[in-house]
Amino acid sequence: MSIDWDSILAYNTIKIVRIRDKRLGILHLCFLIIIVLYVVVYSAIIKKGYLTTEEPVGSIRTSLLAPNELKANPVYCKNNTEPYPYEKLDCVYFDDALAAYPIGDDVGFTASTRMRISEQKTNCSLLEPSCKFYTNTSMNVYLADIESFTVYIDHTMYAPLSQIQFNGGDLSGYILDQNGNEIQLNESVNTIGVEGKPDILQLGKLLELAGIDLDGPSLVNSSNSIRYDGCILFVFIEYSNTFSYDLKKIKYVYSIKKVDDTSYDVPEVIILNNENSRLYYKRHAIRLIFIQTGVIGSFNFQSLLLTLVSGLGLLTVSTLVVDQLAIRFLPQRKSYSSFKFQTTESFKMKKRIVTDDGDDKLYHNIEAL
Repeated sequence: MSIDWDSILAYNTIKIVRIRDKRLGILHLCFLIIIVLYVVVYSAIIKKGYLTTEEPVGSIRTSLLAPNELKANPVYCKNNTEPYPYEKLDCVYFDDALAAYPIGDDVGFTASTRMRISEQKTNCSLLEPSCKFYTNTSMNVYLADIESFTVYIDHTMYAPLSQIQFNGGDLSGYILDQNGNEIQLNESVNTIGVEGKPDILQLGKLLELAGIDLDGPSLVNSSNSIRYDGCILFVFIEYSNTFSYDLKKIKYVYSIKKVDDTSYDVPEVIILNNENSRLYYKRHAIRLIFIQTGVIGSFNFQSLLLTLVSGLGLLTVSTLVVDQLAIRFLPQRKSYSSFKFQTTESFKMKKRIVTDDGDDKLYHNIEAL
């Protein structure tokens, strides 16, 4: 039995058949319209598929400033006779230099709310391994009116791929309120997102936007207040130029999130007369950790091309769906299938004959299928 290699190794090619059936035509046209709307309108225009995006980097500088006048004898101070649901302590009236620690932190900021101040001494030489400090005197105090201190935030962003760089003072900005709405602040004390003005936010306002009440229950121990234990907050600064079709417009948005089930304390040591005498501060504080993020986009032809080419796959799928409907499900499927699929004749050389005129003639086995 001979092997018909023509049938085994047949070549399948595309044939265009115009099927005059309005049902198939309308369905295919609807598919085409949907695909064009998805690829061109949604993917390329609305989702800005012509952009290549990157996450910017940046730097932050913060500082704390005390108000001109601190509120005297707040409710959490011992000398105040008004009821307070938590432990009252003596209050100290520190300025910004004493309230902020550590100073010069480029990713975070700390404002103290409570301190345990201990005077510690040792009567032995620190060269001896058994030498230990002992506490001579100690006091536990609140820092009065820390909510009235203001935070100055100077931030800069840079996008390496697109070479976009701006200082926060040159941009429009917003801060999210407790309902997630973007708002600008242009008050006598608080200014956020106003071009040409620095970002300054009172600690009390910052805590309010984060949903934090210093005199509410601690996040780790409900018998203490947040003022007593401290807390940690993430401050996100998100930059974007993809919110509009003008890539030259860049905005930033602050969002403040508390870290649940946390308190914050940090030790500080101050050497007095010599290394055998020191002040030991254990600070409980509001810890702000700044995180710069966002999306900066720039036009890229390859991104646009990939977005448009992705539509070709959808066109192929739509054509396959309509074809299968035509040849498998419609009542005229046999007729449509016969028009769509056609097998050519098989030309196989059989013998060579020389005619009476001396011409070579080829005879073929013609199989009409």
